[in-house]
Amino acid sequence: MIHTALQTITWGDPQHQLFPEIFRVANQAGFGGLEIGYRRLSQVPVEHVRKLLNQHDLRLSGCHVGGNLADLAQAETERAGLAKVLATVTALDARFVIYSGLKQDSTQALGQEIEQIRLFADLCADQGVRLLYHNHDWEFRDNRLVWRMLGDAQIQALQFALDLGWAARAKQDLTQLLTEVGSQAPILHFKDFSNWHDDMATCHLGQGVIDFAPAWRWIAAQSDLDLWATAEQDFADDADQACAANAAYLQASLRASLARGPGS
Repeated sequence: MIHTALQTITWGDPQHQLFPEIFRVANQAGFGGLEIGYRRLSQVPVEHVRKLLNQHDLRLSGCHVGGNLADLAQAETERAGLAKVLATVTALDARFVIYSGLKQDSTQALGQEIEQIRLFADLCADQGVRLLYHNHDWEFRDNRLVWRMLGDAQIQALQFALDLGWAARAKQDLTQLLTEVGSQAPILHFKDFSNWHDDMATCHLGQGVIDFAPAWRWIAAQSDLDLWATAEQDFADDADQACAANAAYLQASLRASLARGPGS
């Protein structure tokens, strides 16, 4: 089944003070889930977050973390941090921890960080949680160096939160990329940009330069998967308005995609 979720990054910081409003607006817009960064989620007692989720009929679709895992000197701190993340995620009945990183200057540093990701993915799996890697555009530079190294590592416990907007900005063929990851991408991030030059210029879905048609064709053929289609707009003049606009785009596109069916 395909579910729709909202990445709460649009509200910036300190967004944890706005959780009651964000959860209410997300529910009214028709989202079924929220994806929240851990540094924001950790500011609020788990019991309060659970109460808000239940009150607004929402699920925590995932929790986003970032960092530099290649800094082995801080590995123990990172592992302790992961334990806290997992405690929060499991307490809120979420299934995914989403990690972004791998922005390193050398293949040696990349290799070290990827091995840390392997360890972290196994630790998540031990708790019944899946670690997902969230891409930006840099993974596809230098003939897809980072993306290839990550794939060559063959980390069995790792899956992907594939960001379609960043991938398209990196000139990736979305049909090919989605076929490549297949069922290993239980979360798809829909992010749109008003132009090809400014990576800060995120806009409402369907109003920018990103062509999401390949993704909707892929979803039509994968409708039996348990998948989160997640709206992620980093910046907006009016976050509430962005929430409503992005929900409307996802819902309309999803209905049209499923109505057309496979091969459309």
